[in-house]
Amino acid sequence: MFLKEFLNYTLAFVMWLAIGRALLSLFTTDLKNPFYAFFYRFTEPLYRPLRKIIPFGHTIIIVIAILILRILVVKYL
Repeated sequence: MFLKEFLNYTLAFVMWLAIGRALLSLFTTDLKNPFYAFFYRFTEPLYRPLRKIIPFGHTIIIVIAILILRILVVKYL
């Protein structure tokens, strides 16, 4: 039960980070901006492996992939 909740909250946190980066990238992609740099620093290591699987790794596709993974964790664990 603890593992299921931990994975659910971790994936939710990652999903909201990705959504935050996507929304912020509509306004700026400058790494000198502290808010964008924060989201970039935490989401970019997560994006790299997904970009190998999904070469045109737009953020919305990555968010959908995280959401599907989260639903599968909640449903089957």
